Amino acid sequence: MGMGGGSGSGSLFFASLRVRPSGYLNTPLTAVAFGMAKWLDMYRGVLMIRVLLSWFPNIPWHRQPFSSIRDLCDPFLNLFRNIIPPIFYVLDVSPLLAFAVLGTLSSILTNSIAV
Repeated sequence: MGMGGGSGSGSLFFASLRVRPSGYLNTPLTAVAFGMAKWLDMYRGVLMIRVLLSWFPNIPWHRQPFSSIRDLCDPFLNLFRNIIPPIFYVLDVSPLLAFAVLGTLSSILTNSIAV
């Protein structure tokens, strides 16, 4: 059936929207929490790329797309670099704390979606 069909796939879509797991909150705040959790997951991916690229000293950080990745991640990483100094002035372990904080925030948001 087409778009105007009565019992086509459209009705299945709306039926699936009504079926929620037990304890699922369907509020605007839940939608915001879900969006923030997804954003944190994407940011963790970009942060992982930044950390992996930092192992290569020949990366031209002043050129695109590397400068955008650096501009997105370094302010957040600098928060933790002020707390944890590099080990032996070489090994930067601040991303470990950054990933721990992002993971904690993501799990808090995910648990608030399914109460």
